Amino acid sequence: MRSKKKLFYFLWVVAAVLAALAAKTYPESVAPENFAVTFVDVGQGDATFFKAPCGTTVLFDGGEADEYESQLLPFLESAIHEKVDIAIVSHYHSDHEGGIYESVLDGMVKKLILPDYPDSDGTKRGLEKAAKKSGCEIEYVSKGDTIEISEDFSLEVLHPDAGGMEGNNFHNNSSLVLMARCFDTEILLTGDIESRAESEICLEKDIECDILKVAHHGSSSSSSKRFLVAANPTYAAISAGEGNSYGHPHYEVLESLENEDVRVYRTDMDGDITFEIATDGIKNIHTER
Repeated sequence: MRSKKKLFYFLWVVAAVLAALAAKTYPESVAPENFAVTFVDVGQGDATFFKAPCGTTVLFDGGEADEYESQLLPFLESAIHEKVDIAIVSHYHSDHEGGIYESVLDGMVKKLILPDYPDSDGTKRGLEKAAKKSGCEIEYVSKGDTIEISEDFSLEVLHPDAGGMEGNNFHNNSSLVLMARCFDTEILLTGDIESRAESEICLEKDIECDILKVAHHGSSSSSSKRFLVAANPTYAAISAGEGNSYGHPHYEVLESLENEDVRVYRTDMDGDITFEIATDGIKNIHTER
């Protein structure tokens, strides 16, 4: 009996150690005077986390609700002291807003920012109810707005207009597109926009950036040549689930990025991807795997 208890205890310790090793953590090696921008591996979804030298934290999208406890929550718990200062939803699809909804319900968000367009299934209303229940402030943004966080940190809304972008694939093409500026480094966040929205943005805005969050998990419906040439990124991050049924990222997109000499990182292969940004540019790139 005693030997069985010892074996059980040993197996429990091993399981606990393996769980601790597997848990997502914010990279401790990031210097406190630098920005950290992490593309969090949340499976087949999107989640981008910013931590500024001033201590302000921003979460842009949060993956599916089902992946919240196993993927997003462990990362957030290692990265923040109490709450995320600002959580932003790009559009009202579950693989982007689900984790935000859960984090708001958990009381982990101070301020929720939503795209200023109507949804069709009550998702927006659910987010608003969760925010009200948890005492979270709500703000709505659209093209022309800028979220000023500090002298060295801002998020400019490039798309869409209030009300969204009419036409096919309304939700995808109505995704918030943000240009994040961390010191002098620019990160373009694209949600799930497709080529139609990309064309409109190219006509109206200077979208040249250092890091591109590739739209729609690397789907061939996005990342047109015109858009990639205009963005001219040095690095690209693709958020996609390992072995996902959609085949994301698509070969055509990977080939286009290669043709533009863009260095590509993928959450399905690299896990969490953290860019450490200093006043003179990108200093280090940390990956989970």
